[in-house]
Amino acid sequence: MREVTLEGLNCAHCAKKMEDELSRLNSINKVELNFVTKKLKFELNPDINYQETLGSIERIISSIDSSVKIYDCMQPKSLEFNLGLFKLIISITAYIVALSGIVDSWFYTLIYLFVGYDVICKAIRNLIKGKIFDENFLMTVATLGAILINEPVEAVGVMLFYKVGEYLQQKSLDKSRASIEQLMDIQVDTANLVVDSKITQTKCELIKVDDTIAVFNGDKIPLDGVIINGSSNLDMSALTGESMPVDVGVGDKVLSGSINYGNIIYIKVEKTYENSTVAKILELIDQASSKKSKTENFITKFSRYYTPAVTIIAFILAFTLPFFSPMTFSQSIYRGLIFLVVSCPCALLLSIPLGFYCGIGYASKQGILVKGSNYLEVLKDVNTVVFDKTGTLTKGEFEVTEIYSVGVSKYQLLEYAAIAQVNSNHPIAKSILSKYNNEIDLTKIQDYQEICGQGIKVLYNNEEIIVGNRKLMHEQGIKIDVCLKIGTVIYVAVNNMFIGHIIIADSIKDDAISGIKKLKQVGVKHIVMLTGDNARVAKVVAVQLGLFGDNNFYAGLLPHDKVQKIEEILATSSGKVAFVGDGVNDAPVLARADVGIAMGGIGTDAAIAAADIVVMNDEIEKIATMISISKRTNQIIYQNIILALSIKLIVLTLGLGGMCGMWEAIFADVGVAIIAVLNASRILNMPLKFGKGNL
Repeated sequence: MREVTLEGLNCAHCAKKMEDELSRLNSINKVELNFVTKKLKFELNPDINYQETLGSIERIISSIDSSVKIYDCMQPKSLEFNLGLFKLIISITAYIVALSGIVDSWFYTLIYLFVGYDVICKAIRNLIKGKIFDENFLMTVATLGAILINEPVEAVGVMLFYKVGEYLQQKSLDKSRASIEQLMDIQVDTANLVVDSKITQTKCELIKVDDTIAVFNGDKIPLDGVIINGSSNLDMSALTGESMPVDVGVGDKVLSGSINYGNIIYIKVEKTYENSTVAKILELIDQASSKKSKTENFITKFSRYYTPAVTIIAFILAFTLPFFSPMTFSQSIYRGLIFLVVSCPCALLLSIPLGFYCGIGYASKQGILVKGSNYLEVLKDVNTVVFDKTGTLTKGEFEVTEIYSVGVSKYQLLEYAAIAQVNSNHPIAKSILSKYNNEIDLTKIQDYQEICGQGIKVLYNNEEIIVGNRKLMHEQGIKIDVCLKIGTVIYVAVNNMFIGHIIIADSIKDDAISGIKKLKQVGVKHIVMLTGDNARVAKVVAVQLGLFGDNNFYAGLLPHDKVQKIEEILATSSGKVAFVGDGVNDAPVLARADVGIAMGGIGTDAAIAAADIVVMNDEIEKIATMISISKRTNQIIYQNIILALSIKLIVLTLGLGGMCGMWEAIFADVGVAIIAVLNASRILNMPLKFGKGNL
């Protein structure tokens, strides 16, 4: 995908038109225009010349808004805004002079043409193309109409008010954009490459896997890797939302975007720049705007009908009222012009996507990645949260707590179990191998067979070893001594003879209990736990977490059973259902739920791919935080919708009755847009206590 920046893009309605027009170009396969970041991304069809296509893009954009210019990311920003401000200052000064009465009335015409020249030109260009329902055309008709009915003072004043409003709107929008950019300021362009004990500043894109880089005190880590020399403290708040520094040393993996607040560390690069954690985070946030919420889609469709409808009503009022009332044509035209000014839907088209983007940016600052505004919208309606147990509610750090052997020594039993588990990456297997802590001759392993959800069969040195749960032993016809102790019980058999069992225990996460309490505080009615463990283990964990009742946990589930259980919960739930898992083994369930949330997914490709939302560390409390952010974001967006439509409706009604003029109409258009933008920006300044799950 090619990417350019559209400087001067301040009209959401224009941005939508640009995207629609560009999507019709034969040379472009795909186009995405993010109004908030001003980034235009497009994918060329095969064998298409880039420069020719760029020229076509420039012509289309210029035809819609000539003040918008295309730049690549390295080019300086446009200075046109400052020139516009200079024109405003001159125009306001001239208007004040004209109001004093020391100049003739024709002076108003000069001021009008000077301040409204660009608006009139855009209106004429759009009119030629048959595009009449935009703010430039509406503003031109309204102000020229005021001049024709001998109201030049009001015509110039309204145009000035409109331009000042545009300026304030742009300032507010730029401030919001700057706040979002500051939140996303985790990227580093260069790295300190170490070659033969010499350090050179090198672009991150040129750094390769296995290269060594140095990170000094106060520097951001540019690429993911592992520390090979040195120890330090890392600030990972930009990635995880955690304020406490993390101690790291040789052998520890570190992620790009972290800040080194200690000694110099040397890192062996494990991922290239485009595959780094920072790159993936920024890409996800940037692509989030392409997955629009129902509210955004509704407002876009609504504006297509609303503006033409109000415009038609304005013309009907302007030329028919004198036939049904004692009103003069001058009065009816004036009221029709008020309708024209009010009809622009910019406040809604601008503030709604900005609000969702601010919510996504704020969530990222809290260590939560949201892959689209549609998920941010759905979260507010979640009343059921379903958790996977192992690695989500529990630490997933299993330890061997007891070994019970029959006919062999405990060491031999542990050795047989380790042999069977040596090729497995499951946390239980890792705990057994960690306890055994000896080398295993892999060449003697034959006929390795992993039985999903039950265990492993393997032939080793001509002995058949079976390691797994009670169900596996039953299916293999092996009689066992059933263990009733709490924990995950791994039964071991050799040549169809039971030789003992191993008990492995896991513990719940430190914030699991408080996280579940906070979910209830933000309105979640039902919390359910799914696990493949036996019912006794599941019940102990459920009781610890405060999940009482038969419908709050389900045990002994295989992966496909979890999908079936989610289907049942979805069918009976009165609201939306979120599933929280590790993002790898739970991919089918994450995909099936209304919202899939991956825990501890930072740097994990599978987690980011499977989930709709990724919590970048393992904190359960972040789920409540995310729901709170969703509710707060949607609350502010609904405020903007109600505010904009209510004020427009009031002004339209008052205008029809002759109780307000063009000044109020301008406020209902530009003034409301400014208020809506400022209101949306409040999302970026949520109090810290809100991050703990409180509204």
